Amino acid sequence: MNHPIDKIQWIPVDGLFSNDYNPNVVFNQELALLKYSLLISGWIQPILITSNNVIIDGFHRATLAKTDRDVFALTNGLVPCAVMELTEPERIMLTIRINRAKGSHVAFRMSDCIKQLIHDHGMSVESVCKGIGANKDEIELLLCDSVFEKKGINESTKYSTAWVPGK
Repeated sequence: MNHPIDKIQWIPVDGLFSNDYNPNVVFNQELALLKYSLLISGWIQPILITSNNVIIDGFHRATLAKTDRDVFALTNGLVPCAVMELTEPERIMLTIRINRAKGSHVAFRMSDCIKQLIHDHGMSVESVCKGIGANKDEIELLLCDSVFEKKGINESTKYSTAWVPGK
């Protein structure tokens, strides 16, 4: 069996492009930790990309390599990449699977991804559940426009601004 990691290519980081669906957010403290890890341990895993250099996984590592002179200098702006030929739904689900295994997601971005997979790409709830390691209730909640409506909660009740996007 051929694995993507069998053919690592060192590619100029300036030629890589972000995707428009990644639900993962890395805060400054974690980004500093990632930088520290790269500087201390070097590149321990490749960035996953498409054949046209769109990042599937590794956006924050690539961003550090582009914007931080110390990380850039590690390999003179080259980053290890594994090229994968996947459809857009496969790329979205792989990004989610990898990031879910790493940490937390922002619910509103996850909701956008789930809606895109189901509404734009015609995937079933069951296939999305399997593809990203979620259960049906979680997917149905992410498909709703309002968590309050889904849970049957009166929206006039006072809630924290954490429940309001953009606050």
